[in-house]
Amino acid sequence: MPDTLDRADREICAALLRNGRAPWRLIAQATGIQERTVARRGTRLLDSGLVRVKGLSQPGLVNRGEGYLARIACAPAELRGVAAWLAKRDETLWVATLVGSSTVIAECYLRFEDRAGFIEEELAALPITHASFAYIDHYRRTVRGWHPNILRPEQLEQLGENESRALAATSRAGEGRPFDPDDVDLQIIELLSTDGRLSIDAIASAVGIAKPTVRKRIAVMQETDFLSIRAVVDPALLGFPLEALLTVHAPLAELDAVGIALAEHWRTRWAVQLPSERRAQALVTAESRFELHALLRAFEARLAPLGGRVEASPLLTHYKRSDVVLPAAEEPRTAHR
Repeated sequence: MPDTLDRADREICAALLRNGRAPWRLIAQATGIQERTVARRGTRLLDSGLVRVKGLSQPGLVNRGEGYLARIACAPAELRGVAAWLAKRDETLWVATLVGSSTVIAECYLRFEDRAGFIEEELAALPITHASFAYIDHYRRTVRGWHPNILRPEQLEQLGENESRALAATSRAGEGRPFDPDDVDLQIIELLSTDGRLSIDAIASAVGIAKPTVRKRIAVMQETDFLSIRAVVDPALLGFPLEALLTVHAPLAELDAVGIALAEHWRTRWAVQLPSERRAQALVTAESRFELHALLRAFEARLAPLGGRVEASPLLTHYKRSDVVLPAAEEPRTAHR
């Protein structure tokens, strides 16, 4: 488990979680840390790979397919190989394993015409014992919107950016795109998917257009949420070494209220509704199992009047976060194609 960062580094990380392209000067103004210190520490965090800033298009807006929460069971000896295989697939956004069972969970995006081939042929060729894919009907929180209770609300407002556009974009993904990107837009997205803080000068040089045009194109893509730029960081570095998948079974009529309640808590990094399964799911963070138990009691008390029944499954290992394949996926014990 990585060591927790000190207070200044945690504040810089929290700022980058809010706005991945925030200039060091803006982060200094929001946090009260000297700009020179912010630049030095921020550069070190990025160069070390502890924090990665990545541009990411909303999957529903780039014809990546519909979202599903996948649960894949296999023998323990095959767990790392199956998880690594999934992590390296373009269909997955994040991939993790569970402590309590030999299971891989993943957020997947599958186009209708590709579903059968992926599930019945490619996945079926792996040494798995069970697979389920539950359609994600509604996103209540995405990792872009998680703020680890490090910065105050007024500091977050200084940094700009918020999750509201992302949630609105996912809810209207089937209604058509807010704008149609051209080849230059796609080139910019490709560059930012590798380095979300790549300079305007470097982008302009790479795509062969003027710097003001680059700024305008990035701004338009962010305003329409065709492009979001987020920091990818292990919550353990911020003081939250324990992550868990919460499952809340509830009557269909109460599922919206359950999803909203899960998303409102600052410990929730991701929350979705799966109406076909009559449940909501959330990824939460905690400092310890005692904090997790307290969180479960709080959710149980709040959700019981809605008929909600709460279960928790601690996560074992993350293999992919926000489309970034992590080191755990690079050298699995067994590998399958």
